[in-house]
Amino acid sequence: MRRKSSNRALARRPPANLNNVRIILIDPQFPGNIGSTCRAMKTMGLTDLVLVRPPAYRDVAEARSLAHGALDVLEAARAVETLEEAIGDLHLLVGTTNRKRIGVLPDMMTVAEAAEEIVPVTQDHKAGILFGREDRGLSTEELTHCQVIATIPVAEGMPSLNLSHAVQVVAYELFRASLGPLARRCADLADLSEQEALIRRVNDLLLAVGFRPFRDDPESFVLTLRRVFGRAGMERRDVRALHKLISTLQHRLATCGEAPPEQNDPPALLLPPAG
Repeated sequence: MRRKSSNRALARRPPANLNNVRIILIDPQFPGNIGSTCRAMKTMGLTDLVLVRPPAYRDVAEARSLAHGALDVLEAARAVETLEEAIGDLHLLVGTTNRKRIGVLPDMMTVAEAAEEIVPVTQDHKAGILFGREDRGLSTEELTHCQVIATIPVAEGMPSLNLSHAVQVVAYELFRASLGPLARRCADLADLSEQEALIRRVNDLLLAVGFRPFRDDPESFVLTLRRVFGRAGMERRDVRALHKLISTLQHRLATCGEAPPEQNDPPALLLPPAG
């Protein structure tokens, strides 16, 4: 279909890599914010929207009114029940927050800096940007799924941005970063579902040999493993190699006939809380 001519002061054809960018909203509370998000996305050439546990929105008048010019994005948006469904096929996930976090998360960077990390990946792979609830954002546990943590610099003492406004800022930075000469991440990256399966298997192996996580919570060390493996930018061949290593160790454990070490042999490794 022929693209309409534009009378904008400065309009550019959307870079093709933006087709590999997904916007994900977790528990959005207001249909109007969903509609406004669609318009913010479409303005910057983004069209892939996934909503985790949204309210009714597709036929809500407020959502449709605020999605003016972007009803195709609204109507094509996918609604899912879990974060895992929204991110499983992605190769990079960027979490957004306006609060300082401590513990197991990657170092925070500005949205402009994050865009420079995202654009090379999206030449051949899929990346997602994760936004939290209007009233409380993303939990630390949700952010542990992210390999990059981004924030929008704001004036000190001022209120946080509205959800759709934050999406607009992020979308603009991605559009801007995609306009110049583009680097390429030349690798066969493992997607997040493959990485999570490996992380779970490593955690299960550690528990099988007597590893004691913080407060004996089997899930606590998973958060640390996500940060470690997320930082690596794992390729599929890396995942296959580690699965082979784990299989070898599991076979050895199954055939050696030795019981797991006692609680104090070796000493338990206690880890700090996630924060």
